[in-house]
Amino acid sequence: MSRERARSGLTRELGVLTTTLFTAAMIVGTGIFAAFGAATNVAGSGILVAMLLGGSVALATGISAAQLGVNFPEEGGAFTWARQFDHDTIGFIAGCGYLGKVLVSMSVIALAFATYVSQAIPGLPAHLAAAIAVLGMTGLNVFGIELTSKMLIALLAVLVGLLALYSGAAVGAVDPANLGPILGDNGPLGLLAGAAIFFWSWDGFMRAAIMASEVKDPRRAIPFGIVGGVAIAAVVFLTVGAITLGVLGANAVGAEDTPLLAAGKKAADWAFWVVLAAAIVATLVDMLGVLLTGSRVVLAMAKAREVPEWFARVHERLGTPVRSVVALGIASAALVLVFDLRPLIEVASAFMLVWYLVTHYAALALPKEKRITSLLFSWYGIVGCVGLLVALPPPALAVAGAAFVALLGARWVIRRASLPTRR
Repeated sequence: MSRERARSGLTRELGVLTTTLFTAAMIVGTGIFAAFGAATNVAGSGILVAMLLGGSVALATGISAAQLGVNFPEEGGAFTWARQFDHDTIGFIAGCGYLGKVLVSMSVIALAFATYVSQAIPGLPAHLAAAIAVLGMTGLNVFGIELTSKMLIALLAVLVGLLALYSGAAVGAVDPANLGPILGDNGPLGLLAGAAIFFWSWDGFMRAAIMASEVKDPRRAIPFGIVGGVAIAAVVFLTVGAITLGVLGANAVGAEDTPLLAAGKKAADWAFWVVLAAAIVATLVDMLGVLLTGSRVVLAMAKAREVPEWFARVHERLGTPVRSVVALGIASAALVLVFDLRPLIEVASAFMLVWYLVTHYAALALPKEKRITSLLFSWYGIVGCVGLLVALPPPALAVAGAAFVALLGARWVIRRASLPTRR
């Protein structure tokens, strides 16, 4: 029996269990290694509460995305959903925000990969290694969702296993006094700022909805997959975060770029290498997942002619938007080869939060009979996203705002130039 294809030409491969594990794999990645220290620096010992605060906003946003995904089971996420309600410009903003976040995130993740690998291979040229890793993940993405989802789930199993080994080794070195005070010493603003910084780590919870055209039973699989995936990620984040905080204490965690490596080294020499292996696996998971969903947003934007229509073709045999995958992969590899975009990670967070705000906006536009949950989830998500945006540094918001203005200006000029001239 031939596999079911969506109208877009993509193949529906992901079942309920696969979607759940796929979502968990999309979330549990580099963030716990790269963002935990920076978030703890501002949230102090309240970092666990800050993580939960950000996670609650992620869950609310995921529920909004699930409602939209089951009603509009096509690729593109907030870009497509906004257009369903005739908000093409808002959709364009969302799509640009997502792709901007993808390009910055790929630089951060790929360079983190090179940094971790250089611990084992001293003298490794970081930018070259990062670019090669991006191209490798691009090659895997070309072969379709079935192979990619299996790779992601297999890597998730390896990652969770390695983190379990680290947790088992480090739990004996935990000092309970390091876990308090639970709300930290920096007050509500410190918790909110910590949640905003760590929120980047939750990214991935709505990717199943972005790829709804590749889910077998969207109405059942997407809501279950998002809630289940967030729950699995929360268990991993809180367990690993609590143990790391207990071993080092908030001040030491906040002073470290890679606190898990420091905690592993303190617990046992071999635990350091376990954490290093876990960090490398996490970066591979993230690169694979970011390129996968980013290419589907490019595909949707190309079909709507918001980017060149050349990217809209889906390979007949592979069932993959090969042109979108390769273009995004090459662009990411070229950027990481030349630039270090890690200072722009907070700008990427601003892009991502705009994408989520558009998701909630579209969810609120759903007719009552098409909703599967209360409007309160969308309103809570909007309040949470605005709060997290406000907590970001003003320069990051200024750069993100300038980028959106420039892109909207370019869109207006291109559209005006393409209008037929009157005699």
